[in-house]
Amino acid sequence: MPYPKDKDMETARNLMVDDQLRPSEITNLSLLSAMRELPRECCVMPDQQSVAYADITLPLGQGRVLPQPLLTARLTQAVLPVEKARVLVVGAATGYTAALFAALGAHVTALEANIHLAEQGQHFCQQEALNVSWVITPLSEGAVGNAPYDVIYFDGAILHFPAFCAAQLAASGTMAGVMASSNKLAKAFVARREPESASSFIVTNLFETQLPLLPDLAAPITFEF
Repeated sequence: MPYPKDKDMETARNLMVDDQLRPSEITNLSLLSAMRELPRECCVMPDQQSVAYADITLPLGQGRVLPQPLLTARLTQAVLPVEKARVLVVGAATGYTAALFAALGAHVTALEANIHLAEQGQHFCQQEALNVSWVITPLSEGAVGNAPYDVIYFDGAILHFPAFCAAQLAASGTMAGVMASSNKLAKAFVARREPESASSFIVTNLFETQLPLLPDLAAPITFEF
C-alpha cells in the first residue's frame, strides 16, 4: 500500500513541478505526473523532510545524496521513453529514482552497495514501485542477472564508465549521469555505443552541474604495464 499522502507535502510536490520543473523545459507529461505523485520526503533523512522538494541536493549520510529534483528530471527526460525498457539505476540509495523509472513503465533493477540505504529503498519501493528489483553488491560489479539494459542510469557522479557497462549495456542502449573531472566542472551526459564497438561510447554533454561522486566508483582506472 502506498504511503499516506500528507496535504502539505502534496502542495510542495506540485510547487516543485510548477515552479522548478516546468519553467526549466521539463515537458514530458508522464514524467511530470510521476514527480507529482512520488513522495520524495520518504526518501530523505527525517530532519530533511521539510525541504524534500527544495531545489537542492540533500545528504543521505555516509557520503551519499539525493540529487536535486531538476537534475533528476532533466537526466530522466533525456532517456525517455522507457516503457517496457530494462533500466539499471546505479547507486539507487533510498529508491526515489528507481521508483520514478518504474512509474514511467520501465522494468527497473536498483543497484546499491550500502545495506542501510538499500533497506530504506526496498521499503520505499515496496510501497510505491513493485516492479523494482534490488541487487545489493558493490556498484563496480553492475547487476549481470538482469542484463542487458536499455538504460544504465548513474544516480551520482562518476569519473569514468565502469567496466561492467561494456558487457551489461544493450547494443542500442543509453547511459546517463554526471561525469566529474578533477580540473573541470562536472557535466550531465548521455552516452551510446560507438558503432561496431563493444567498449567505446559516444558521449553527449548536456549541461554543467555539481553532484558528489558515487563512493564505490570514485577511484580512477589504473593501468599496469
